[in-house]
Amino acid sequence: MATAEVKLNFSTQIKEGRKKIRDCFKRSHEALQLRETIDKKITELTAETDISIEFEWNNQFETDIEQLGSIKLNSQTNISPIHTFPPQVKLVVPDYKAKQRPIAYCCKKSADQKAPGEMNCPKGIAIHYQTGNIYVADMLNHRVQVFSCNGDYLFMFSEKMHRPIGICISENNVFVTQWSGHCINKYELERKLIKSVGSYGNGEAQFLHPHGLDVSDRNSNVYVCDCHNNRVQILTQELKFHSILGIDLFKHPCDVKVRRDRVLVLDDSDPCMFVFNSDHVLTNRLITKGDDKQTNNPLRFDIDRDYNIIMSDDSNHCVYVFNQEGEQIHKFGKKGQGIGEFSYPFGIILDNTGHIIVGCQKDINCLQFF
Repeated sequence: MATAEVKLNFSTQIKEGRKKIRDCFKRSHEALQLRETIDKKITELTAETDISIEFEWNNQFETDIEQLGSIKLNSQTNISPIHTFPPQVKLVVPDYKAKQRPIAYCCKKSADQKAPGEMNCPKGIAIHYQTGNIYVADMLNHRVQVFSCNGDYLFMFSEKMHRPIGICISENNVFVTQWSGHCINKYELERKLIKSVGSYGNGEAQFLHPHGLDVSDRNSNVYVCDCHNNRVQILTQELKFHSILGIDLFKHPCDVKVRRDRVLVLDDSDPCMFVFNSDHVLTNRLITKGDDKQTNNPLRFDIDRDYNIIMSDDSNHCVYVFNQEGEQIHKFGKKGQGIGEFSYPFGIILDNTGHIIVGCQKDINCLQFF
């Protein structure tokens, strides 16, 4: 059977149209591949990091990091850092074994300890990570003092404060608990009072010597250790009562940290750490006692990316590090007034470059940067 060969001669316009269609499919395919690559990268990053942002830095930044450990003595024999701590870097797990001597020592002294930059019984410590500024509850001076990330005094605020003890920062707001005022205050970063909530009592949004506090990174609720009422109160960002955590469970809750899927509450009566999931179901109870024979008195703690617990011990004048199973993995510091020694350490916080800031509330009234 004979066959016929048929040739179709498309016009130039049709050929160009087909080429555009092919190019469009090609670009769509490349876009889908790129999206898959990005999704995979995001999954890898979020599996390793908390809520921090990773930055690319130039060579000058890397040079500064290498020199960050340098210190110099000023005329008052205090140690101050030469280089500024960078305010935003990917969270790291510190090399705790290397934390033996501070790289910076912030301490000014006069007869009454009331001058700007001087502290009288520093308690809670918080960091505003966008600026690197350090906010310190200066308890017996009834004020909050703000320092730069290298320990230089910036400013203070004291409106409606009576023995501030706990402090935390969420975005552009500062929350401060008043030990003797039995309330919690909300301020702008630059010291303006926005709202004050609470009074003496055991009702909703009433307190009996509130202690540490933290803001959830999930829903912005404020968790407050209502210490002598043996509970943690949960308030909204506007400081309206939301709920109570730990009824008939806590004896003396003194500090709390809320991170992603966990709520950790430190009770200094045993001492122990209660661990809850995001639904406030108790999942673990860690006995956080160090290796010292003396009774421990932990009052503040922080956690790193791997949920290691960094805890100040008021009675043993040291800092303990526990893993998330409650096993002690490191300890540094001893009683004294020298560099790297502690006198009743209280406030403690881990910045996002791996430095630990510890506040000593008696005798030396200082901040030490490890």
